[in-house]
Amino acid sequence: MAGTTAVDATLPAERSDPREFLALLDQLSANEFGIGFVYSALELLARQYHLDDALVVLGDESLGTQAFRLDRKPVSGDTQSGVVATPGVICVPDAVPEVVKDVVTSVCQLALSLHVARHGGAHDRLTNIANRRYFDTALRTAAMQSARYGWKFTLVLADVNGYANTARQGRASVSDELVRNFALTLRQSVRSGDTATRIGADGFGVILWNAERAEVSAFTERLASLPLPDGQHVSLTIGTASAPRDSTDPDELFRLATNRLADAKASAAS
Repeated sequence: MAGTTAVDATLPAERSDPREFLALLDQLSANEFGIGFVYSALELLARQYHLDDALVVLGDESLGTQAFRLDRKPVSGDTQSGVVATPGVICVPDAVPEVVKDVVTSVCQLALSLHVARHGGAHDRLTNIANRRYFDTALRTAAMQSARYGWKFTLVLADVNGYANTARQGRASVSDELVRNFALTLRQSVRSGDTATRIGADGFGVILWNAERAEVSAFTERLASLPLPDGQHVSLTIGTASAPRDSTDPDELFRLATNRLADAKASAAS
């Protein structure tokens, strides 16, 4: 399992001192943290105490109760009934000292909390896609790679038309639902490796890799024509800029795409 290679977890059967396990757990935490750490900790626990199965139950304010099982196995229905209500470690056989269970629960809880915090820091709360902070970093990285290696990508900026008017009319829930539905459609439309983000109230930014002009046009046309989850269609205004053809400077690419989006809006209004 990822993250366990940095730790010597091959232990003889007679070694069961909790302090030795806690030392290994400390080594693991220095190399990995997040959801991967939770599964790695369970694997380490199973190796140390020769377990057939292990489960850690954690609680999170935003996610609710979460259960993680050894080897990423699904948590079965019979296991879920009752035993996952309280945070803690469940082992088969029950051969793990309570002090070890408590420590595993505590560090796994911290790992889950950090994972949620990292995700929240990079994702928009309304739409659950990447946010402006993530977009700025992704655009800088893409521009740097384009300048260094000549890799091609196109920046697509898209504004959802009608969002501002709906919000001004006091129908915030309607405008939020429109943006949320469009974000879902956008996320399902991009290819693996491309980046979809929300960068403003009604604005979205997409980084399309290795997309020629015809492919970019096809993408934007398809995006504007796709029905939302409620069956409606969204009206978009779009501006694009491509690297390295237009520039390999991230600020210049964003400026060009923004200006072209504004020109498209002006043209539609005239």
